[in-house]
Amino acid sequence: MNRLAPVAGTVMALTFLAGPAAAAEPAPVPTAPVSDGHALQLLSRTAQAARTTAYESVEFVSRWSPAGTTSLLVDVAHRPGEGTIMRVRGTSTAPGGEVFQASENTDLPADLSGAGGGPVGLLARNYSVVAVGLGSVAGRTAQIVETRRRDGSVAARFWLDSHTALILRREVFDSRGATLRASAFIEVSLRSPAFVGHLPPMLPNPWRTRVSATGLAELRAAGWRCLDGLPAELTLYDVRRADDEGGPVLHASYSDGLSTVSLFEQKGRLDARSLTDYRPERRGDTTVYVRDGVQRSVVWSADGTVYTVVADAPEDTVEAVIAALPHEHVRTGVVARLERGLGRVASWMNPFG
Repeated sequence: MNRLAPVAGTVMALTFLAGPAAAAEPAPVPTAPVSDGHALQLLSRTAQAARTTAYESVEFVSRWSPAGTTSLLVDVAHRPGEGTIMRVRGTSTAPGGEVFQASENTDLPADLSGAGGGPVGLLARNYSVVAVGLGSVAGRTAQIVETRRRDGSVAARFWLDSHTALILRREVFDSRGATLRASAFIEVSLRSPAFVGHLPPMLPNPWRTRVSATGLAELRAAGWRCLDGLPAELTLYDVRRADDEGGPVLHASYSDGLSTVSLFEQKGRLDARSLTDYRPERRGDTTVYVRDGVQRSVVWSADGTVYTVVADAPEDTVEAVIAALPHEHVRTGVVARLERGLGRVASWMNPFG
């Protein structure tokens, strides 16, 4: 299955011809992304759709990686302003689960990137975005929006409901055209679900404390990393803070508008014995611990800090992010459970929300 690829308008390449003395003709230089204004308006509507549209659906989520394919089937019931019930159906090899994620009832995250517009603004900065026609998903008419890289290759494709702008289907591709991840509605009903009196367990959300630009400068002065950017044009756009029994934990969100990387920092050292569902891998002289699923999680320690990367980005991007951060092999200490589990499945339904 495919993931949604950002579609650009015509991406022009400027070719500078060498003079008579030149040995070879310089390679074409891609222009800055040029987007279709209508397509950007559609995505801006999508960013608000989950805040205004109630629905019940059955959705699939899939990810392809060198380690294999991970797929989930999820029943979703969503009420704007209240929350979302997600029921992941079990398989012969993995148990299902059910959680309730309450709505934050806040505005969109403060954009620390300077791009404006959160993930949609970052998408327009890094990709060309174009509306390419109409399609159909789960019996509903959809407007198809593609995004393209500067070299013209398709990075993602989105099917947006013509009436509500909800993402009905999404496919993301690597630079060779192979599918990285995909999600789609199999069934959908635009009605307000009747939440039962006893909701499933609440999904823990300790990340409610948003860090301002001023607070971020203070954290950096105190020794926290929180880089402004990571490789592959990933830009810091949101920072949250939570308090764990082991001390404060920072959650920095990076995105290029299409892929997202969450970087958690916690002071301390990693107790590898607690990572029973992770596999050890070598990165130079360092051992990191990896778990594949609908996102990839990588944990390690360095310089008195435990780093956890949770990403839906391509493998080479994840590896570049890991390489850009400190490394040091240690064997003692503690690690918090930082991933948000089933909650991260929600990002597949509306990555711009």
